Amino acid sequence: MGLAAASVAVGSCISPPEFPETPSIEFKSLTVARQPTLPGDIPADSVIITLGFKDGDGDLGLNQDEYTNPPYQRLNADGTLNPNHWNYIIKLFVKNSTGQFEPYTRTPDGLEIRPEAYYGQFPHLEPNAEKKAPLEGDLRFGQRLSLGSPFFPGQEVRYEITIKDRALNTSNTVTTSSFVVVR
Repeated sequence: MGLAAASVAVGSCISPPEFPETPSIEFKSLTVARQPTLPGDIPADSVIITLGFKDGDGDLGLNQDEYTNPPYQRLNADGTLNPNHWNYIIKLFVKNSTGQFEPYTRTPDGLEIRPEAYYGQFPHLEPNAEKKAPLEGDLRFGQRLSLGSPFFPGQEVRYEITIKDRALNTSNTVTTSSFVVVR
């Protein structure tokens, strides 16, 4: 108990960092690990992306109630998808035959890729959502990808990522390192 109180007292003497209210992110790492499967199952990989973030007022993340209410609800009044429903926006890219990365919108077998299927939501990151304060840390996002859905063996893949805060400020966009989908 004494250690926690001392930490608070010392922490209150230090000036908090100053960051813009619009979040900023930096790419830190991408790891891919083959997930164990049963014989006959389709192989799957787990992709984990780590981003560093900074936000001046700390309003990152949404809680369960916020996900379902304006301005973050899934559908707009006209029934269209609300782009503000997701606060982790990930775009897929594959390397083409000329060696350039291009948006991945259709699989080799003709399946159209819905971008929102790969978007994500992360919860409140600050310890006290009522108090605005600068926030800095790492955000890890994991995604399970079954082989052949949406990627195929031999494809080289990378992502572009942005995040949004609760005020709907959009961060810069970062590009991840690439990886080759294995068999």
